[in-house]
Amino acid sequence: MKGIHTHVALLIGAVCCALVAHPALARRSLLDNLSTNAQYLYVWAGPQDKSLGGKDSLFVISLAGTEYGQVVNIVATPYAGIEPHHCRVSLDKKVLGCGGLLSPLVSGPSVVFFDISNPRVPKMVDAAKVQQPQYSAFADEFITTPDGGFLATMMGSSTGGSPGRVVKYDKNFNLLGEYPTNVDGLTGFNPHGIAVSWTKKAMLTVDFIEPASTLSSSAVTRTTVRLWDMSDMSISETIDASALGVNGPMDAVPIAETGAFYFGGGNGNVYYLDSAGSAPHTPVVAWDSLFGSTDRSSAGCIIYSFRSGTRLLVSSYVRNQVQLLDTTNPKQPKLLDILQFPTGAGAHVVRLSEDESFGAVATYFLDETLLNGLVRLPGDRTVRMFFLNDKASKFVVPNPGKSVIDFKTLMGAQGKFQPHGVAIL
Repeated sequence: MKGIHTHVALLIGAVCCALVAHPALARRSLLDNLSTNAQYLYVWAGPQDKSLGGKDSLFVISLAGTEYGQVVNIVATPYAGIEPHHCRVSLDKKVLGCGGLLSPLVSGPSVVFFDISNPRVPKMVDAAKVQQPQYSAFADEFITTPDGGFLATMMGSSTGGSPGRVVKYDKNFNLLGEYPTNVDGLTGFNPHGIAVSWTKKAMLTVDFIEPASTLSSSAVTRTTVRLWDMSDMSISETIDASALGVNGPMDAVPIAETGAFYFGGGNGNVYYLDSAGSAPHTPVVAWDSLFGSTDRSSAGCIIYSFRSGTRLLVSSYVRNQVQLLDTTNPKQPKLLDILQFPTGAGAHVVRLSEDESFGAVATYFLDETLLNGLVRLPGDRTVRMFFLNDKASKFVVPNPGKSVIDFKTLMGAQGKFQPHGVAIL
C-alpha cells in the first residue's frame, strides 16, 4: 500500500510541476473550467474623431475556443458622431437595441436596431423601418420587455432640454409611445437608469443630467428618482433624494422580482428603495462604493443585479474597478471581490452573460473634448472580459492577454474608437 501511495503522490507532483513548467497549459485548463454558454460579445462603439473616416459600428467578438477575444465582424452604420451608448439583446435573442446619445447633433437616429438572428453576422435594420421618437432624444439605457420589445430612456427633449421621456418599442420596431404622455408641470425629468419588476408591475427611473447643459458653461444635474404606475405608464411618485446626498443618479436595477430596487446616487453610494406600500417612499444607503472617501465625485457608476437578487456588480469609474457584492441581505451588502484595473483605466458599463458566468466591462464613459463640452471621461477606451467562479464569489481572468480589447488601436488609421455599449449573447 505504501508503494501505491508513493506512486500516486509522485504522479500528482509530476502533474503540478507540468502545470508550473507550462503556464499556457495551466491557463488553458483554467479557461476550460470556466466555460460559458455565451457565444459572442457585442460592443457598440464610435470614432473619437469622425474626420478620420470611421463610422459608428457594432463589433462582434467571439468567445469560442481559439477565437476567444477576437473581433470576427464589424458592422459599420452610415453614421458618425451619434455617440454609441447603451444596448441590450431582446428577450427572443433576435434583436439588439442600441442608442445614440448625441444623435441630434449630427441629425442621426436616437435608436438603432440590429438583426442578430445570425449572431455572427448582424445586420442593421433599415432606418426607414424604425420610427424615431418625436418629443425626446439623447438615448441612454435599454431594457427588454416580455413581448420581445424594448423600453428605453431618452434623457432629454428633442433639443436636449427637459423633459425627456421613456419610449416603448414592440418587437417589430414600432414606436408604441413616449411616456409620460402628460408632461404638464413635469420638471427636471431627465431619465437615465431604468429598472422594472415585471411581477410586481413596478418601475423606477432615475434622473441624471440635462444633456444640453453639458455643452454649455455649467452642467445641470438632477437629484430625483421616479416610481411609475405601469398600467398607464405614468409617474406615480417623484422622490427628491438631495437630502441623502444624491446628485446625478445614473443607473437603476431591480432586486430579483421583489419590487425593490438599487440605484446609484452619483455620489459613490448605492441606494435601496422598496416600491411596496403607499407613498412617500424613502431610499436608504445600502453600499458605499468609495469606502468612506471624503471626495464623493464618483462620475459614472453602472450596476448589474443577478437574477437571484443575491449578487450585485458595481462599476466605479474613479476607482478603476468593478466590485462584486453579496446582496443576500439587500440592505447590507458584503464585498466579495474586486476586479481592479490600472490607474486611469476607468470602469463604466458592466454586463453578464445569461448564465451569469462571463462578463465584460467598457471603460469608456463619455468624452466631449472635441465638442468643447464639459464631460471628459474617456477611460482607457478598452473592453475587459472576465469570468466568475462557480459560486459567483470571485472574479477570474484566465488569459489576461486575450481579455483586453483595446479600441485605441483596433481601427488603425481611423483612430481611436470609444466603446460604450456591451451586450452578450
